[in-house]
Amino acid sequence: MDLINAAIAPANLLLTFFLGLILIFWFSVIFGALDMNSLDVDVDVDVDIDVDVDVDVDVDVDADLDVDADADVDADADTGGGGGLMIGILKFFNFGTVPFMILMSILFLSMWSISIWCNHEGSIINPTMSVSFAALLFVPNFIASMFITKVVTQPLVPMFKKLNTAAKQEDYRGKIGQITMPIASKKMGQVKLSVNNAVVLINVKAQDDKPIKKGQKVLIVEELTEEKCFIVQPYDDH
Repeated sequence: MDLINAAIAPANLLLTFFLGLILIFWFSVIFGALDMNSLDVDVDVDVDIDVDVDVDVDVDVDADLDVDADADVDADADTGGGGGLMIGILKFFNFGTVPFMILMSILFLSMWSISIWCNHEGSIINPTMSVSFAALLFVPNFIASMFITKVVTQPLVPMFKKLNTAAKQEDYRGKIGQITMPIASKKMGQVKLSVNNAVVLINVKAQDDKPIKKGQKVLIVEELTEEKCFIVQPYDDH
């Protein structure tokens, strides 16, 4: 009860709200209410250089949590300017390597935990749960949580780099995969396939817009570059 009271206190309510949104997102993905590319993030920066950052977040839950990421960072010209510095900072904290929503989930969970620890009746920092003092703690909390996120996600970096490398070097057309997230009518699903000894997850749509059930094998027949997904059709190997 004390935790609930602290979570809904004005000093912590904003971070509780954001953490709630994160939980709603994951539950929506688990139960198929959101497409895999619902929160794709495209960032274009032009500060004496041309930078394009493209992050795709793919999540599938099937007893375990499978995650696929596609992140590209292109820089033309000198990266010593402000844009290059910002990209360097983002890369240091594993943005563009680890999926965006994984990073955001850990970041907000860390910020919420620190905020609860600082702003509750038994705290030595802000026992009165002053909103003004809590606001002053927000920036230090954010900085500390970014480094916590860096430490927590660092072991995931080699895995996602391997997935990214395998995904970029391979043409999926003609390959056989298995549906891990069912394809609803006119909605994206997800397919798991093996590429260069690595398991890769890709966004897919059905060729005729008919639903395809989880676990069914499919043939990848076409790539939709603009939509960042592939067209598949059911495959029967019998």
